[in-house]
Amino acid sequence: MKRITKISAVLVLSVLCSFGLADELYVPSQYPNIQAAINAAVTGDTILVAPGTYTGPCNRDIDFLGKAITVRSESGPENCIIDCNGTKADPHRGFYFHNDEDTNSVIEGFTIINGFQMYGGGIYCKDSSSPTINNCIITDAIDSSGIYCNNSSPTI
Repeated sequence: MKRITKISAVLVLSVLCSFGLADELYVPSQYPNIQAAINAAVTGDTILVAPGTYTGPCNRDIDFLGKAITVRSESGPENCIIDCNGTKADPHRGFYFHNDEDTNSVIEGFTIINGFQMYGGGIYCKDSSSPTINNCIITDAIDSSGIYCNNSSPTI
């Protein structure tokens, strides 16, 4: 009987501890760019991006690295813009999912502009990556589609 009680106690503590592991990471107050926050994040974390326009390295071609995390704007797509500044000579996109991300990899509340890529100037999902995309606006994707899905099934 004591053994069952100890096992039950360990299970309860494990469950309680797992709820406390998720964290919120803030861009740009804690991390200088979106990719830096993703690099630091662990499963279950939420990255909150303050209002503004985000551009340049590490704020475009954003890679979730296969992590089950949420990247969310603090105040919606009207106030949080990812400007890819893509050109034919220097192509870029907003987000690139290619590491088997699933519905637990979430982007929410961004406007993605000026993507220039052959496939998916805003978001490219490939190789069984199927993230969740909520409340995003993709516009001015030059010479490509806003979202391109190759062997993937994102929830949009």
